[in-house]
Amino acid sequence: MASLIKLTKKQKIILVVIAVLLLTVVTAVKNINKTTSQNDFVEFISVGQGDSTLIYSDGYAALIDAGTPMSATAISKTLKSYNIDTLDVMILSHPHDDHIGSAEFLLDEFNVENIVFSDVLPSDDDNATALKNIKDTAEYLNTKCHYATEGMVINIGNFELTVLLSDEKAEDENNMSIVLMAENGGSKFLFTGDAEQVTERKLIDQNINFDCDVLKVGHHGSRTSTSQEFLNVATPRYSVISCGKDNSYGHPHDVVVKRLQNIGTTILRTDRLGNITFKIIDGKIVKE
Repeated sequence: MASLIKLTKKQKIILVVIAVLLLTVVTAVKNINKTTSQNDFVEFISVGQGDSTLIYSDGYAALIDAGTPMSATAISKTLKSYNIDTLDVMILSHPHDDHIGSAEFLLDEFNVENIVFSDVLPSDDDNATALKNIKDTAEYLNTKCHYATEGMVINIGNFELTVLLSDEKAEDENNMSIVLMAENGGSKFLFTGDAEQVTERKLIDQNINFDCDVLKVGHHGSRTSTSQEFLNVATPRYSVISCGKDNSYGHPHDVVVKRLQNIGTTILRTDRLGNITFKIIDGKIVKE
């Protein structure tokens, strides 16, 4: 029979401490590896009939739009899956509840260092109240608040986010959406919020360069956006439509799908695919 080794109480305590320290180190290493080994990526989060997109690079993270009030779980789950506990910036394209719905929750749940708004006062009372609550929460948590201006540049690791247009004088709140280009090397992602064809026309008339590789299709695929003329200039390789399954608006509209098909872009829909992720590998966009 093998002899039993008897340990003193002090020795037992030492072994327990060593075991805890080893577990802590292993866990820390796993977390570090998961974060730092990530390729730069853009992930369109499936939030139903709304918008929310995560941009990640080199330990930095940005969120464009915060979905609906019911999107909190989906957005939080996505961020935590990458061990993200800090957002360097949250950008809210315009203050409609399908774009700002979970912003207040996210401010409470994560460390949000900066938040960027379009300079819009919503006409809808509920949206106005939600926006005020977001601003009050941001102020309470010492999150820096900014208003988008054309030419504003935000650096997120290897991504450069540039505000192409933010028209607070537009007649419609959708057309006050922040139009944003996220560029990583030669790879370009275009975000237009719910901007409609009148804003697309301004981009064209002002000779703004909005040629892109990936387009977040405007206004969830509504016929009011994504004109053929706009697409002929944007020429996206991929077009992502963020919309809810069997939504009451009928998004995406058939006419928009046909326009996209006309330019040969690959159409990807969150209502059918869930989260849609593009990685930047060796300077090239790779659909995961």
